[in-house]
Amino acid sequence: MNLYAIGTRVRLKHTGDEGVIAELLPDEMATIRLEDGDEIPVFLDDIMSVEDEKRALSAKLPVKAKVVKGKSPQTPKAPIWPDPHLQYTVLKSQGIQLCFEPHLRSDGIPDHYTVYLVNDTTSDVLFTFQLSQRKLNGYKSHGKLDQMTAQEAGQLSYDDLNEGSVVHIEAWQVTTAGTGSKMKKEIKLKPKQFFNNKKTAPILNRMVHHYVVFPDFSVSEKKQPEEDLQAYTRRQQDLNEGWQPLQDFYQSEVNDFANFPNDIDLHIEHLTHHIKGLSNSEILAIQVAAFEKYLSRATELGVSPVYIIHGLGKGKLKRVIAQKLKANPAVISFKNEYHFKYGWGATEVRL
Repeated sequence: MNLYAIGTRVRLKHTGDEGVIAELLPDEMATIRLEDGDEIPVFLDDIMSVEDEKRALSAKLPVKAKVVKGKSPQTPKAPIWPDPHLQYTVLKSQGIQLCFEPHLRSDGIPDHYTVYLVNDTTSDVLFTFQLSQRKLNGYKSHGKLDQMTAQEAGQLSYDDLNEGSVVHIEAWQVTTAGTGSKMKKEIKLKPKQFFNNKKTAPILNRMVHHYVVFPDFSVSEKKQPEEDLQAYTRRQQDLNEGWQPLQDFYQSEVNDFANFPNDIDLHIEHLTHHIKGLSNSEILAIQVAAFEKYLSRATELGVSPVYIIHGLGKGKLKRVIAQKLKANPAVISFKNEYHFKYGWGATEVRL
């Protein structure tokens, strides 16, 4: 065990820099005030007392030994991080992961870290992320983390590692049946554990400080029993009856995303009860208005793909929808192909 007191003059083993101990920290660390006035946190194992070093050298020198002038101290080299372009193949999913990529100063000390969430599973994920220091609220973010992707969640200053930093993460798996149950995790960033958790992250292909948050995020989707067209139409009528855009502007975007339907049935009986006496042009106007309102909300929330159920008929509604989609800059692609659920009566839209 290393015993040091505040004010002890020490040398950094890896760089040769000298300074004095300004503060003793938990986890066998200390803050060293260098000769240029900078203060840095280091592990006690990485320093040694200058006085002890001198005594050790004196004890080793023989009587009348010739003292040979040592080599000039070399400029300290920054830690070697692997080439970020190295190929990395995901052989086994690790789940939802939290990664901190260091950005080094010229002296090899990190200035700050870019924080990433990584999803190397085959499921999309909704998430909320919060970083706090000493029980004070830091910054928050939320969104969707697609399968086999990484997403930047924020930044962490090097100095904040000693400020009681805590990460709170919540996640929901996205399935065709909606979202799975909420998973929660709190991670306290302890310096010693933080620096030991170093590896090449999947997807990022870069060396990072790494935490596995949800390792078992691979709940398989339940297979739904097949249903005939009549049963499906009845279910859609129940789902879409009186559908209105979400009006609760205080509800989080994550919950809005989770509850938003990925299809809309434009058959007129699903849009209004007042059908009697409507002309064909009036029916078409109601259908187009419902379609435009639905697509606008889907674009705002980032829901994709979505399915526009227009049926077969004479194809007029289908043609109008195609014209609208071509003119919409938010639409990446759309197609009208046979679908196991909708048959030929729906257009798939990717936003």
